[in-house]
Amino acid sequence: MLSAEPQHQHDYNGSHGMVLFAANDTLLVSHLPLYRPPHDYQLVYEVILPEQASKAVLAELSQTRQLTLLPENFDLRQMIDAGQFTLNADIYQGHFEREGTLWLSNLPVRFVRQVYKRRLNNTDVIAGTIKYATFTSAGQQFMLHQIGTAPSFDQILRVSEWPQTLQFDNADAQSATVQLQQQGIEVQQLYLESRDFSL
Repeated sequence: MLSAEPQHQHDYNGSHGMVLFAANDTLLVSHLPLYRPPHDYQLVYEVILPEQASKAVLAELSQTRQLTLLPENFDLRQMIDAGQFTLNADIYQGHFEREGTLWLSNLPVRFVRQVYKRRLNNTDVIAGTIKYATFTSAGQQFMLHQIGTAPSFDQILRVSEWPQTLQFDNADAQSATVQLQQQGIEVQQLYLESRDFSL
């Protein structure tokens, strides 16, 4: 006998924007999550662009310019399940939903390796604290804020070394960065978004 279908099916096929950043000459994307399913995943992936586009993107990122990537509609479970796949995508200077400017259009983007995955779960983060996950790519170290109960934020930091702790009490994005610097750690903020995670 066939099992009953769940009453609340979420359509994973749709628009899933991402922010681009770099680890040396390796390009990475971070899915722009939301609290509501099916967008409630923090996902970081290594991607490959055509050679000329890759050089142009790396040059822009080296000038600390924000770039966002909007692929054609696709099933987010390909990223969740750590698949390898190729999508056509547009790249925007700035945030594609916040007056960003279309820069490169209809580029083939190869998604080659899942670097990080976490489903948003408020119980992962103790009230009154903020907590980071870490990952390494192409010899560089990164910290990704674990989004918690609203108000919260999505943040990616590149750091020169791992801190003594990945959890900060009574902190926000700015004060956590200051605390890292007070430990002698070089910090570069690559992305910060709070509007989507406000009350």
